[in-house]
Amino acid sequence: MSQTFEVIDLAKAFGKRDFVILDQRYKTHLAQHPLVRGLWTVGRYFVLVGNMQDLKTEFISGDCTRITGYSCQEIKSLNAQFVMQFSLPPDLAFNLNVVKLAMEYALQIDKAERELIYVVYFFRAKKKDGQVITIQQQSIPIVFDENGVPFIFSNIYTDISYLGVSNIPQAILVNKSTDEIFNIQPQHLKLIKCEELFSRREKEVVQLLINGLNSRQIGEQLFISMETVRTHRKNILKKAGLNSSTELVGYALTHGLV
Repeated sequence: MSQTFEVIDLAKAFGKRDFVILDQRYKTHLAQHPLVRGLWTVGRYFVLVGNMQDLKTEFISGDCTRITGYSCQEIKSLNAQFVMQFSLPPDLAFNLNVVKLAMEYALQIDKAERELIYVVYFFRAKKKDGQVITIQQQSIPIVFDENGVPFIFSNIYTDISYLGVSNIPQAILVNKSTDEIFNIQPQHLKLIKCEELFSRREKEVVQLLINGLNSRQIGEQLFISMETVRTHRKNILKKAGLNSSTELVGYALTHGLV
């Protein structure tokens, strides 16, 4: 009974929909989607494509077992139930609230923008053996019905436990069409627009640092001196109140800088 209730909760958070679907060739959309092509991960990951029309798992691939303890086939057979039981209960409740907020936001804006919106969740999850880990879930709508309502999502689950990200759970909603980023916290369940902290050049340095480049390589790529790069790095850490590049990775993830 509780399992059924949980899945109903997911459908309730998404909102009751009467989908008008004419094209379900989601794999083509997945391969060509501009957001999916631009995403990358910072650890072990797996991809789950979920269908909100019937709460089924359409496709799953990646390092499922090492991350969750479940095989990809086990996860696929569980369908939406896996999504519900993988999160710790307090974090699950938060995630469901975020789903509701994100859907309300998406349906209020122009249809042309909806394909360039995605949500990133940061939450605690429980593996099959009971071990608790920290997960980053990037959720991207990839197929929309004829009314512009998304119903198939690509979800990239990454184990980021090693980063020591604090303030879990939390989430961000990113609108790539407007370059707006909204933060969502359990203590204020609403979209809070993030203020710009870094300059355009500093953002470029952050992204290259996270890609593993050192100061010399960053300077060569941006056509600036290594000393200028070092100055940028010091300013970035100072602005964000951080002490190391390792801390910067977690900060960049939770503030939509990558």
